[in-house]
Amino acid sequence: NKEYWGHGFGEEATRVMLDHGFLNLNLHRIYLSVIAYNDRALKLYEKIGFRNEGAAREGIYKDGAFHDVVNMGILKKEYR
Repeated sequence: NKEYWGHGFGEEATRVMLDHGFLNLNLHRIYLSVIAYNDRALKLYEKIGFRNEGAAREGIYKDGAFHDVVNMGILKKEYR
């Protein structure tokens, strides 16, 4: 819902997930994939500390076209 965009909810939710993964589950690495045209998500993940680990070219078919998928990851030692 675009009404909630820009209020920091996505960042807070992502940090809660990372806190749980790294602090409670003692994970070493967390990774995700995001459609390359999702600039808001890419900026958020980079701000938090995720690094671009490459892309699957035309890795998803959506809305009648193929789109690249960006793979991102973060290590426990890189977080916070």
